[in-house]
Amino acid sequence: MKRVKVGRITRPAGRRGEVRVQTPHPPNFFEGKTVFILNRPYQVERAYRKRKGMLVLKLKGVDDINRAELLRNLYVEMDEGDLPPLEEGEFYVYELLGLKVFDTEGRELGVLEDMHEWGPYWTLEIRTPEGKSILVPFVSEYVPEVSPNEGRIVVRLPEGYLKEFL
Repeated sequence: MKRVKVGRITRPAGRRGEVRVQTPHPPNFFEGKTVFILNRPYQVERAYRKRKGMLVLKLKGVDDINRAELLRNLYVEMDEGDLPPLEEGEFYVYELLGLKVFDTEGRELGVLEDMHEWGPYWTLEIRTPEGKSILVPFVSEYVPEVSPNEGRIVVRLPEGYLKEFL
């Protein structure tokens, strides 16, 4: 079965083996599930939100800060078949990565390389053909169209915005 990235461990959370996870998913998405880190399965014993909205996971077998530290910056994956269904207009991050990104004039800017949770919203990281990164807030004002079935994302950028990145 295909595994998909559902988050990234940023650092330990406390001294009892809990880890902070950067993810758009709520705690109940993980509760009681099996996740994979470097292809090793871990049972999620507990999942909750901490201050600043960071998700915290307690994984079975990770019982102290030293073991949690070994997981720093690693991706958390799940079997695709274990993902809960989404509402219309919602997407999993893995469905968007690699899509071509266009401006509202139809010019191709690059491909969606990554998404980051910085501040109050997610940010798209677009890789240009020249290898540069363009960062765009993932809000409807700047991203009017997301079409995974068509393999495209359309962004609306303020005039002169690209000069910051290119």
